[in-house]
Formats: sequence, C-alpha cells, structure tokens
Amino acid sequence: MKASEFQKRIGYEGELARVVSKVAVDFSLGKYLNHKVVEAGYEDLNLIVTTHKGKYLVKILANFRNNESCKRYIDIILRALEAGVNHPRLLQSSQGYLYKNNFDGKEIRLVVMDYIEGQTLYDSREKVSLEDARFLVQQAAAINKIDLKVPFVYDSWAVVNFLKEWKENKEVFPEQDKDLIDPVFDKFSKFNVKSLPTAFVHGDIIRTNVMRDEHGELYIFDFSVANNYPRIQELAVLLCNVLYDDKDPNVFMDYYELALDEYRKLSELTKLEIGTLPLYLKAAHAMHIIGAGKEKYKKGNKSEENEYWLSQGRNGLRDMNKLFK
Repeated sequence: MKASEFQKRIGYEGELARVVSKVAVDFSLGKYLNHKVVEAGYEDLNLIVTTHKGKYLVKILANFRNNESCKRYIDIILRALEAGVNHPRLLQSSQGYLYKNNFDGKEIRLVVMDYIEGQTLYDSREKVSLEDARFLVQQAAAINKIDLKVPFVYDSWAVVNFLKEWKENKEVFPEQDKDLIDPVFDKFSKFNVKSLPTAFVHGDIIRTNVMRDEHGELYIFDFSVANNYPRIQELAVLLCNVLYDDKDPNVFMDYYELALDEYRKLSELTKLEIGTLPLYLKAAHAMHIIGAGKEKYKKGNKSEENEYWLSQGRNGLRDMNKLFK
C-alpha cells in the first residue's frame, strides 16, 4: 500500500516529512533525518521517525477520532504504565502528551513515544513460548485489574459486537464462512453476555500489537479500542491469536490451560467465565473472519495482513470446533 493510502486515515494529503520535522523540533527529538510508515493495522497512521538522537514512534491519530477520543487514548496508556504494563514511554511537548498543529489547513493530532527496536510477533511469525505466554497472561491480568471506566468506543472487531456484525454483513460472505459462523452465532445468541463480570479490557492483544525488542523483552501496544467489557474477552482475544498456532494446533490446549492457571493466580475467574470461555474463543475467531471479510468483500482489501486474519479466523474456528465440542 502506498504512503498516500495510509494518509487517508488522517485526512491529510500533504508532505509527511514537513509534519514530522516540526514534531521533532517541538518534542526536542533532534534533527529530523527520515521516517517510515508502519504498515500493520487498520486505523491510525504510525511512523518510525529517525533523528540524529535516535528513533521514535509517532502515532498520528485517525481522522474519525474526536478530541475526547484522543485524550481517552492517552489517559489509558498513562494508567497502564502506572499498573506496570510493558508499554513504551509517552513523550511530552510543551502542549503535553497530546500534540495538535495545523498543516495545510488540516489539524493533525498525534502522540510520540519511545521506539522499541525489534519486531512485532506478526512480522517475526515466531512461535510464542510457554514462558512468553505466562508473561502475556500476567500482563492481561494486570490490565484487567486497572480500576478505570472509559468513554465507550465502538470496535467492529470486538467479540461483544459479534451478533450485530454478523447480522449486518453475513450476506457478503461465501458459504464456507456461513457454515463456520452460523452455529457459533446460534449458540452465542442464546447466551446472556451481560451476565459475565466486566473489567477494563485492552481487547486487542494480538500479534500486530505485541513486540519483542532486541533483548527479548515483550511490549504491548495500541490501547485505542480498550473498553469496559466482559473480562474473559481479554483471554479469548489473547488465546485466539498470540497463543494459537494454526500450523501446530495440537499444542493449543497447553497454552489454554496455562492461560487459565496463570490468570487465576492474579484474579480468580468465576465458574461462568471458565465455562463460557470456549464459546467466547470461537466467537473471537469468528470476529477475525468477519472483520477481515468486511475489508475484503466490501472494501476490496486484499493485503497480506488482511488475508492473514481471514486465514487465522477460519483455521482457528475449525480447530476450536474440534477441541471444544
């Protein structure tokens, strides 16, 4: 995808170098040398910016986000850092953490953070070890224990929106997807999601949002769709991608059992949550099919990343159907 396509996310068609050069000055990052677009993701425009002092990550917030949404994003990250979540440090300008400026008649809003030298788990395609899984589950539990009520942000990929999204988009999907998703839809529609305990939830701990640095340490990114959700949504999303290997599904139950055991060391799960997790996990895989399918069949998105999510969803749902009858 060309850089201009990514710029549509922020509604700005001018020179990004001009924007980033000004940001480098206002954040005292050093003399701007170059930048590179981070191609993973669907919403904000992320840039790796290099100056004579080093590298930084600049997140230019999407055009659809209002000022409240931008502030919400920053407040969440600050609370997560306080809770010990391994997320890059946010940097400040004279305006604070949220930076606003006008370029060619368009207001740009962004945040700047430390750049982590490494690769996302999506880019590396590496298999996550049980020790890595243990750490990520501990991080998930720490996130869920944050006492924070946030303004609701609709996420079309979120499991709680499964019934709505499938009803509205089912007609564009091929029969093989309908055969996979319809049985999960029928079971999910009979379950009262509101009966589940809720918590503050990242909701998107997936391979594109987890990075391993050059020293082997894992970082969790992108709280932009965090909400107050059923607590098990965190585990379901983590299990359906980062802890699931479609090339070796036979080991999945080792990760599933570790995730439950490790999570319960920090926060006890109810019997209802434990009993519902398999269904929620299936719905999480279904949401990857729906989210990526909408991108492909409605918007013509045939990118490698989008095809990856379609494949993950389809293979994952088939495997979960075998493991959880």
